Amino acid sequence: MHDEISQVARHRQLRGGVRLAGVVSDLAQPLTVVGSSMPVGQLEVMFRNPEVTCVVVEDEESDRVGMVMRAGLAAALTGRLGYGRAVLERRPVATVTHWEPMVVRPDEAVSAVATRAMERTEEHRYDDVLVAGPTWAGAGTADLMRSLVAALAERSSVDPQTRLPARAATWHSLGRRCELVRGGGTRVVVVLLDVAGMSRLNARHGLATGDAVLTELGARLRDDLPRGCEAGRVDGDRFAVLAILPPMDDVHAAASADQLRRYVLARVMEPPAHLDALVWPDLRSSVVWSAEGSGDPERLVREAEARLATGDDLTVRAGAGEVAKRSPAGTPPPPPPPPAPPTREADRSFSDSVRVEGPPAGAPSLPSRRAR
Repeated sequence: MHDEISQVARHRQLRGGVRLAGVVSDLAQPLTVVGSSMPVGQLEVMFRNPEVTCVVVEDEESDRVGMVMRAGLAAALTGRLGYGRAVLERRPVATVTHWEPMVVRPDEAVSAVATRAMERTEEHRYDDVLVAGPTWAGAGTADLMRSLVAALAERSSVDPQTRLPARAATWHSLGRRCELVRGGGTRVVVVLLDVAGMSRLNARHGLATGDAVLTELGARLRDDLPRGCEAGRVDGDRFAVLAILPPMDDVHAAASADQLRRYVLARVMEPPAHLDALVWPDLRSSVVWSAEGSGDPERLVREAEARLATGDDLTVRAGAGEVAKRSPAGTPPPPPPPPAPPTREADRSFSDSVRVEGPPAGAPSLPSRRAR
């Protein structure tokens, strides 16, 4: 079910614009207006244009407004005995007009209009909806329902604040990546980022400032990751970055996974110009990766969370820009980590930018903690 909803949300392009419609005017298309005395034969000629699916009919003797749908006209011209065209060809359009169409304002919400459209009688349930305005327009019921489904799908899979995939969508993507690497030489990498002291930040500076921080973090993760990586918001103050490592040995995999973590941290470490540097939070991170050719999404997530919980994570001090290993109280800090493997600034491709050509000096001990 999640696959189908995600496909609708990501790939469905609506008539009238690529963005999800909020009001019915976003979906409305101009309609042709005819008088009620026009012969049915002339109306039939108008419907020969495949773009014409609905015609508005104005009563010349009153203020009534009706509509004729292509399907309704075809049924009337056929008739019960097949003689409808011969009988109706010279009669006025008023004889085949539906005089009680659904008429809405341009600013009405798509969700409300779609609900009302589905409440119509079966005979006219799928007729177009007339949109009143300076000129008459119409919105197809199919477009209304498609827009409604796409909006619901996006809301269920995308975090509205950061515009990143929500937790369910992110972990679903992790499962798909684990399926892709099975039986091959590639590995799945999961980087977790945790905003330290988010509750304290909200208490000191207000919820609006906290929301601004999360929005900025989401924007950076959405726009600045290497190709092939995917970020998501998996908790109120926690983000995840997913990637697939190309085939390499365990030592290279450890260095490459840690290099990805460093790359992500470098993109979110500095406070933005529009926020006070004092409110920019510390960020904790952890990284785990699967064994070659395998991947268990549940175990990867549990291992990454465990590393954050037990202190096997790294804290970014945004003010000083330093990265330091957390140490128990009363013990001296460990020596700084070895230099990061070289990267090519001109190529942001994940496979090239995080892979190293040889084991770095003092290779990290991360392979012993990989999730199998």
